[in-house]
Amino acid sequence: MEEKNKTDRRIVRTRQALRQALMDLVREKGYENVSVEEITQRADLGRATFYLHYHDKEELLLDEFSEMARERVQALSAIPFSQWLPALEDGSLVSENKAAPPFLLIFQHVTENAQLYQILLKNQSSNRIAERIRAIVTQSINDFVQAKVDSDDPIPLFAEIPVDLLAAFFYGALVSSIAWWLENPAYSAEEMTRMFQRMFLPGAQRVIAAKISDLPTTKNL
Repeated sequence: MEEKNKTDRRIVRTRQALRQALMDLVREKGYENVSVEEITQRADLGRATFYLHYHDKEELLLDEFSEMARERVQALSAIPFSQWLPALEDGSLVSENKAAPPFLLIFQHVTENAQLYQILLKNQSSNRIAERIRAIVTQSINDFVQAKVDSDDPIPLFAEIPVDLLAAFFYGALVSSIAWWLENPAYSAEEMTRMFQRMFLPGAQRVIAAKISDLPTTKNL
């Protein structure tokens, strides 16, 4: 068991080194200009070691995105559910005037890692890239919802709405909004968060609610 743990730690360290090398090189010269040989040289590892873990640099890039998504899920899961649907002073659930911390955290993450998102979304013409992004994001949403449902601060979902359908809906709205934002970067993360909330939350709060009587009327929206 001890030997297996040592091996697992070596694998983790190796993959971390390769991911870090890739991202450093991408910042320096752009993704298209980075080769596997340069990645291994920067990570101080052999090419054979690289191919033990990844088929190509595209798979390495997706692994980096997957790890970042996992970290975001952990951070978002720690935010109380009450902060996902912030209340306005007039008592309605949807806040158009201030950015809810969870959504703001997502768009701030895009700002901090804009180059990675640009690479991934630009390459969605590749079926492999598009499918992996969809799988990573929807699985992350599923993991988040399940973690909240099982926590002491649960999300009261309507039983007739499958979690994977909610994840697919959120994925489409979020990724499309991020892609648009990267092409229209004049807006700040906070401005983008407020716009996303105005589009997304009116429908979401009808899915995420303890009972029908808790929902605001159309007039309040």
